[in-house]
Parts: sequence; structure tokens; C-alpha cells
Amino acid sequence: MTEFFSKLFSADGFPARWHCGNWTNFHGWLYIISDFGIWAAYFTIPILLLRVMIKRKDIPFNGVILLFLAFVFICGLTHLMDAVIFWWPAYRLSAVLRFATAIISIFAAAALNRVFPMLLALRSVKELKIEIARRKKTEERLSASEFLLSEAGRIAGVGGWEIDLVNSKRSYSKTIYNILEMPPDHNIQAEHSLSYYPEPYRALLEQALQDALQKGSKWDLEVEAVTLQNNKLWVRHIGEPVRDVQGKIVQLRGVVMNIDQYKKHELELSRALKASQEQKQQLKNFAYVLSHNIRNHTSNLSGLSAMINEEKLDEENKELFSKTNQVTRSLVATLDDLAEVIEAQDEANVFEQINFETVVNTIIEIHSMQIQNAGAQLIQQFEAPDVMFSRSFLKNIIQHLLTNAIQYRDPDQRLDILLKSYKNANGNVILECTDNGLGMDLERYGAKLFGLYVTFHPPLSGRGVGLYLIKTQIESLGGKISVSSQPGKG
Repeated sequence: MTEFFSKLFSADGFPARWHCGNWTNFHGWLYIISDFGIWAAYFTIPILLLRVMIKRKDIPFNGVILLFLAFVFICGLTHLMDAVIFWWPAYRLSAVLRFATAIISIFAAAALNRVFPMLLALRSVKELKIEIARRKKTEERLSASEFLLSEAGRIAGVGGWEIDLVNSKRSYSKTIYNILEMPPDHNIQAEHSLSYYPEPYRALLEQALQDALQKGSKWDLEVEAVTLQNNKLWVRHIGEPVRDVQGKIVQLRGVVMNIDQYKKHELELSRALKASQEQKQQLKNFAYVLSHNIRNHTSNLSGLSAMINEEKLDEENKELFSKTNQVTRSLVATLDDLAEVIEAQDEANVFEQINFETVVNTIIEIHSMQIQNAGAQLIQQFEAPDVMFSRSFLKNIIQHLLTNAIQYRDPDQRLDILLKSYKNANGNVILECTDNGLGMDLERYGAKLFGLYVTFHPPLSGRGVGLYLIKTQIESLGGKISVSSQPGKG
């Protein structure tokens, strides 16, 4: 073996290939030129691939590629050696080159076998084209969605913002620039993030940011902002913290909504409501004073009338005195009605869970003599036993319904009154009161049914206040009232 490697580059003992066999010039040169061509190609290919690997460092399987570069290069050397042997028969060197080729080939085959499943998993050109087309469509849809979202935000006046706490960076959408009247190239990064919010709103936002960082809480505030053009406007500032996988707060994000138009309307409505309430209170005070003063005069009139001895009056004065008393009584009744209306409108609308049967039984006890004298039969059918309502209002409503039924009963038959409750399809509680009294012509009088001081049975002593009060109280709490009636049927 020592002798072999010592004569590795020696041609001793071997004739040139031209002298081995019967080589013709054509046959020999065809062999030589072919080997030189193969060597030239095998030498060029590794160089080109190596240049690609240097420029494209993202190409996978670099180790396998290097093995194949070595394999191709050494295969080229064996072909070069085959051509040179025609003149220089260094068969020992040729054997070593072939052995090295075998070793490198085995390693290359093993490496290829190891990455073979991954190579099979690589997508084909057709699959890549399909994937590229799919992604392109997705990008187009995302671009369209982003445009629509941006336009929707611009139209609605809603802009987004983010604060990267790790890199100390802030980002704002175009709508934020529009809301704060800033040009697109304005360097908002150089300003304090809350510089557009005056006190006391800046303090509110600073506290919200502090709570978000320390407690992880969200915020939703209506604050006033001052734009770059020094215009004031109302905005809704919403934000929340964002945590990483370890639970650490790494970002704050949210939106700013332009609510200037709606907020100003709200404030105007609030001022109008306050003025209306003050005016209402003034009218109430005026009504109380007026009622008190007139009642004093009516009391004086009643007192003076009581002092007059009617028996000493002649017939003409007796008639005048009777009319005066009638006017006085009417005035007192009007004042009583006014007081009742004011009291009904002034009661506190406190909602509570009320049992129908309990309220009705209380009213029956109060009006037991009136019900007994009328010979009325009262039936209760409360499928919905309770209702969330004002107790004083409900008591007043049921009381007026019962007294109206008794007052306008048909004298020729027994009075039957049915009170029932149930829930409709929307889950609302319905209270119905049905009787077989005199009834009325709704086509003729329906438009005036709930008017104040309107009566439809003149011989009876009705004042025309009860239904007005019922309607006022029900509608003041968001309810509805309706009537179904026919003459002679209740």
C-alpha cells in the first residue's frame, strides 16, 4: 500500500490508453472529447450552484446541496482523468478519485434519503401558482375590507390607535388625524399622547391609562378635545390593555369616536329638559297658589251663603240665591278636580312588584257600601298575578275603573264587573276591566273619550275627570290604554 501511494502520480507499469487495444483516431478522440465535455459541465455546474447559494441564503437543505456539489465536481474529475489517461496512464490516481467519488456518493445518497420526506412535502410549481393566486385574492379582499373599514371609520368618525409599550411607539389611523384636524404629514409622535385634551378631561384619561397599566382595566369616557386648529369637540375615548403570553401588559389600544354632534344635542336636550322641569315646577306653584287663593274666596262665599236666612228672601231672591249656591258648589268641585289632577301628576313614579288581588281587595273594602248598594258582582281572574308598576297609580286606576262601572251601570240588570290580567305575546302585562253597563257610541264620542270634563250620560252625576286621570297616569309610565264599547253592552 505504501508503494501504491508513493507512486500515486506515476504512470510506471501502465501503457497509455492509446496503446491498449485497437483505437482508431475517430474512436479515441470521440471518447476524449466526450470526457472533456462532461468534465467541463460537471465543473461549471457546482460553481453556478455555489453562486446561487451565496446569493440566496434562504434556500433550504444547504448541507445536502453541498454534498451534491462535491459529488458532481468529483465525478467531473473522474471523467477528466479518463481523458488524460490516453497520454498519462496514472491509473493509481484514477482509482483514488473513483474511491473518493464512491464515498461522497454514499454520503450524498444517505443525506438525500434523510430529507426525502421533506422534499416530497414541498409544493409543486402548479400548487405554488394556485397558492399564489389564492393569496393574491385574499390580499385583494383584505385590501377591499381595509378600504371599506377605513371609509366606514372616516364616515362614522371612528379612528383607531395603538401604543407599543415595549418599543415606545404609537400609531394612529387616518381618521384620528381627521378628527383632530391634523395634516397627514403632521408629526404626532413628537407630542404628548394626551396633549389634545384639556383639563379636567386630561386628568380623567391619565387616570384611565394608569388604571389600565396597573390593574388591567378598560375605559370608555366621553371627553372634550381641542383640535390642532383650536376647535373644541366632544369625543368618545375607548381603550384596553393587551397582554402577552406571560400575562404582561405590552400594548394599549382603542378607538376615538367623534360624538360632537350627538353630545351637543344631548346637552341641548338636557338644558331644555331642565328648563321644562323648572317651568313645570313654576306652573305647579302657580296652580297651588291660584287654587289656594280661589279656595279661600269660595270658602268665604260658602260661609256667607250659610249666614243668609233663605226663608226671609222673596221668591226672586231665593232663585238668585239658589243659583249662587250652585255656582259656588261647581267652583268648589272644579278646584277639587284641579287638586286631584295636580296630585296625580306630582306623585312619585316608584316602580315595585305589585299583586293585583291585594290592590283590588283593598279598594273593595273602601267601596264596599257603594258596591253593595249597586248590587254589583265583581269577578277577579288574574292569570298574571303581579305587575311592575307604581302602587299609587295602579290603585287610582283600578279605583276609577270600578267607580265608573258602578256609576254608569244599567239599572235594568245586575252589574257584572270582570277584572283580569294576562301577558301578551311580547311579555307585557295586560289589565282588562269589562262590565255590562250603559256603554257608549265610540264612533260618535271616541275622539273625546279621555277629555277633561267630558261626559256622555248627562243625567248621571259624572265630572269627566276619571278617564282623563287614568290615561294620564298610564301614559306617563310608558303604558297604553284602549276602550271597546257599544251602547247597551258596556
